[in-house]
Amino acid sequence: MPDALRGRAPAKVNLVLEVLGAREDGFHEIDTIFQELELADEVAVTFGGPAGVRADGPFAAGTPTDPTNLAWRAAALLALRTGQSAESISIRLTKNIPPAGGLGGGASDAATVLRLLAGVWPGATDAILRQVGGEIGSDEGFFLVGGTARGTGRGEQVEPLSSLPPHDVVLFVPAFSMERKTARMFAALDQHAFDPGGIASRFAAESPQQIGSADVFNAFERVGFDLFPALASLWQDLEARTGEPVRLAGAGPTLFWIGPSGSGEAIARAAAGAGCTVIPTRTATVQ
Repeated sequence: MPDALRGRAPAKVNLVLEVLGAREDGFHEIDTIFQELELADEVAVTFGGPAGVRADGPFAAGTPTDPTNLAWRAAALLALRTGQSAESISIRLTKNIPPAGGLGGGASDAATVLRLLAGVWPGATDAILRQVGGEIGSDEGFFLVGGTARGTGRGEQVEPLSSLPPHDVVLFVPAFSMERKTARMFAALDQHAFDPGGIASRFAAESPQQIGSADVFNAFERVGFDLFPALASLWQDLEARTGEPVRLAGAGPTLFWIGPSGSGEAIARAAAGAGCTVIPTRTATVQ
């Protein structure tokens, strides 16, 4: 077994996120289009040392390093499923993805750990990886696939799609978040009419070659301003500075712009001075 395993854990945005209704299991039925980004955490798994998780990098603050960390939970659960031991595993996360921002960083870290361990643990089949990922959360299944994909069910049923051609993406990350963010966002949506559906299915059928922020749909925008009171002013400021629409990333509070390749640098420059961290990146494709 090698001394260390290393991999990238990319961020994502949801180009479409429809919430279709509440489910009897306590989750919500969604129909979403995931898009992988080039922005990524770096993950290293080593063996033979003290077990646990370490986090460094520009967005290490706010990343749990106790047993609640999703990457650690992934390692522990995969060990249980395959008859291995997680007692000597050490996970180091270099956090380039802002945590709790709607970009899927924690879920992506977990999926990357699953892929890395599957390369050295016999019995870690694709089916077991999907099962473990689904037990940890709803986004892990996408990160085991990557690229452009459609997610249904609670998001864990993933269908790969034709890759979106290269687009520039600019992320606008505010300093605020909240506890139990996603659960509270869904609870707020329960007070509104659910989406009728159809947007994600049309996207999947048409495989668009070029999209912009005006083409993005996110059901959470109906309640985001209520739950993040400072979000409206930031949103308005960014749209005034850039002259372009910006959208909510996942359950937020990160906002983002997407558009033609080569145009993101101008958007990032125009947003300089807004009350957020500005991160230019690009869409990624499955290699």
